[in-house]
This record gives sequence, C-alpha cells and structure tokens, in this order.
Amino acid sequence: MKINNVRLVNFRNYIDSTINFCDGVNFILGKNAQGKTNLLESIYLCAISKSPRTSKEKQMINFESDYAYVNLNFTTIGGNKNIEVILNNLNKKIIKINKIPIIKLTQLIGELNIVYFSPDELKLVKEVPEDRRKFLDISISQFDKNYMFDLIRYEKILKQRNCVLKSNINQNSKIEQLNIWTPQLILIAEKIIKKRILFIKNLKKYSKMIYNSIIIGENLDISYSYEEKNNISIFDDLTNQFKINLKKELELQHTIIGPHRDDIIFKINNQDCRYFSSQGQQRTVALTLKLALMEIIKEEVKEYPVLLLDDVLSELDNSRQKRLLDIVKNYQTIISCADINLNLPGNKIFIENGKQK
Repeated sequence: MKINNVRLVNFRNYIDSTINFCDGVNFILGKNAQGKTNLLESIYLCAISKSPRTSKEKQMINFESDYAYVNLNFTTIGGNKNIEVILNNLNKKIIKINKIPIIKLTQLIGELNIVYFSPDELKLVKEVPEDRRKFLDISISQFDKNYMFDLIRYEKILKQRNCVLKSNINQNSKIEQLNIWTPQLILIAEKIIKKRILFIKNLKKYSKMIYNSIIIGENLDISYSYEEKNNISIFDDLTNQFKINLKKELELQHTIIGPHRDDIIFKINNQDCRYFSSQGQQRTVALTLKLALMEIIKEEVKEYPVLLLDDVLSELDNSRQKRLLDIVKNYQTIISCADINLNLPGNKIFIENGKQK
C-alpha cells in the first residue's frame, strides 16, 4: 500500500498545498509549528475518519475559513483509489471513496490501512485500559470488518443492558429483562474476545522479535486480561461470571463483565511496564506494538499498511535510530522530524508555514 499524494485545502495551517510521496521512507522536515504533524493528521483522518489529536473537528479547519478539504490518492494491490474528506463548521462531515459518498464508517475502515505513532502513544502503555482497548479495536477493524460490526452490536446491547440495571423497576422485573439481554451480550462478547486473543497472540510473537532488535538484553511479554479456561468455553465462562456477579451489578447499576472491561498487560523482564519501566522503555514498547501491527496487517491483507511516525527519532539515540530505520525501509513510511540537518536516507519533504518548500 502506498500513498501517492495528498491535497490539503484550509486544513489547519495549509491553505492549498499538494504533497507527493515516494516509496520507502519519506521524511517530513521543518521547524516546529510549520505543519508537519498536521500533514500526518490529514492522512489519519482519511483512513480512520477521525483525528488522532482532537475530538473537535472544527479545530482542523483553518480559522479564516468555514470548511476544510482533504484529497488523498493511494495505491493498493487492488489498484489506485481516492479518498476525499470535507469538514465544515456545521459539524457535517462528508467522506467520499472514488467520488462516491459513504453512508457508514464501516465503508471506510480498511480501505487505506495505516499505523500511526506519535509521542502521545506513550499512554498506550502507561495510561488507562480504555486506551489499550481502543488500540485493539482500531487495529483489528482495519483487517476484519466483521469485528467492527460485532463491536457496534455489542455497544448497542450493552447500552440496553445498562439501562435495565439503572431503571427504577423492581428487582424481579430487572432480572427478567436481564435474562433477555445478557445471553445476547455474551454471544457477541465471545466473538470479540476470541478475535482479541488471536490478535494478542500474533502481537506477542512479532513484538518480541522487534523489541529485541531495538533493545538488546530485555524480554518483552504481552498478555490479555481475559484468560481462557481449559475445560470451559468462553460463552459458558462469561455466563458463570454474570451469574456470580448479578448482585454486585444490581448494586452498581452497570455491567462489570465483558470485553469493554478487558485490558492488555505489558511486561519487561517479568515486571509490569506501567509501574516498573522507564519512560524510554515505555515509549519503545509503544513503538514496538505499532511495528508489530504492520506485520499483522501484512499477514491479513497481503500488503503492508502505511506507517506514520510523528517526531519519533528525537526520542531515540543514534544506534536505535539506525535500527528503526533498518526496519521501516521495507514499506512506505512517513516520518516527521524537526531536525532538518539530519543526514537521513530517504525522500525529504521540507514544510514551512503549511507549504512544501
């Protein structure tokens, strides 16, 4: 998979610019606050439909305009494709694939596969479980649309079940309604958990190799908080858990069991990364996860996604920079970098005030 070019109109500090990319490694160079990260954000927007930086789409529109437009051309094993995104101040977003407007997000996800890393990705390792579940869900959805459909269905049933738990009806009526919603929730939960377990298994395999190629002498281990039982299915196990915790859920008035509560655990040399690893180790773990995801997507869709790295080289010493660049040269990589004097092996794109120099 390869991005050929992207045109930005009124997108943040870009008034009307077209940036062309090459195969292999592309370096986006320039001083701070010139638009390097904005360029990566526009690519992410075309692939995922959201910004990795803000939930307020208006912030991506240039403050002197009432709309923003992004047009991205890319090539896959299926041929050349085009994605357009139009934002306006009325919070109405239009997305087109090959000039045809899409109706649902599921039509977009998986068209342009990307893997994105920024300094904020440190929260993937050290912050709340919600960040790690988001990583799981976006990652798997890029190569498995059925997983995304299951997530949507799960959230709807979960919402209904929580409404029952919070309702003012008597307890017997609550239990009767829960007996309707709980088996439906478990059925979808089992599908989600099975796919997450398989994903974590592959993530662990690739991450171990990649981490060892960046940092020598340390062992990275990854596990999923849900543990499969030898003699019981996931469906039966969850059914038992819901029965055991029914009283507690009635007291708390929300669902405390299921994939919406699960987590990923990272350990270096058997020590939990959240509490015992340095910030440098945590950042390397997060970067490793993204590089491992590249391999998993390649395995699933038969071509590498595009890798976006925002200001990653400044956090690595020279030897780790070299090892990283040796890895990413195998696919199209777009790296933003503030140091314009670096002797970098790849295509160089200089950005100044939202324009290519």
